[in-house]
Amino acid sequence: MSYLDFFKPVDSIDTLQLAELLRHKHPEDLTLLDVRQPAEYAAGHLPGAKLIPLADLEQRLAEINPRTTVVVYCAVGFRSRGAVALLKHSGFDPVVNLNGGLQAWQGRVASGAPEVVLGPFALAGTPQEHVALAWLLEDGTGRFYRQVGERLRDSAAVSLFQELAGAEDSHVATLEAVYTGLTGLAVQEDFPLKFLPPGSPAPGELMEGGMRVTEAAEWAQGRPLHDILDLAIGLETNALDRYLVLHRDLEDPDARRVFEVLADEERRHLRKLIQLFEHYL
Repeated sequence: MSYLDFFKPVDSIDTLQLAELLRHKHPEDLTLLDVRQPAEYAAGHLPGAKLIPLADLEQRLAEINPRTTVVVYCAVGFRSRGAVALLKHSGFDPVVNLNGGLQAWQGRVASGAPEVVLGPFALAGTPQEHVALAWLLEDGTGRFYRQVGERLRDSAAVSLFQELAGAEDSHVATLEAVYTGLTGLAVQEDFPLKFLPPGSPAPGELMEGGMRVTEAAEWAQGRPLHDILDLAIGLETNALDRYLVLHRDLEDPDARRVFEVLADEERRHLRKLIQLFEHYL
């Protein structure tokens, strides 16, 4: 795994390519994986699709045949993209995302979604770089959650997004402590940019999933709460995937324990977001 891997767009196919797979691939060699909620699945799904809600995916990987081509989909593609990243890092290959999700398959394409930014990140992958990247994304995601929370009217949603923003702030402080533990150095004003390549986004510009904060905030303005929660679920899944990988691959035992705790917190956030998401189905 390289430092750049967290910003590589996941492998994706469009609806025409999926139609070709369905026509030419034997059903036993193809897994259609629906990562939406049961109520969404009951309202309509791709023929033969297996339902594993996103929050359950990490615990139910054994139910997916690793010898098949796995096509993951959700409503519009936010949740499924995070699921593909998690499956990739769990050893599944080939696994692809259905661009536009079920809405695209049904001819209803969601437009104007925030795009993933690859960014000028180096191929190197030192522990310090991983911590710096995690800090950068947590800081940006916290700013996004705070902006969204200020615009919402639903009290439960406002409370949850305020909690999420506070958690991102706490994670930033935790990552600074990890940096000090790895290097023996106190955090200086040039952190985290001193570990990132020249031209990297400044703090607050980029968030989980490789999206620009300003673009995501503009996209969320005026959107139904259901859509915003859908995006937030995808963001938390990306964060969970990243912390699982760091917990697995970093050698420092103290850093690994920290990333295990952070992964548990992301799981809790994911459950809360999905609970609220289900309320608005």
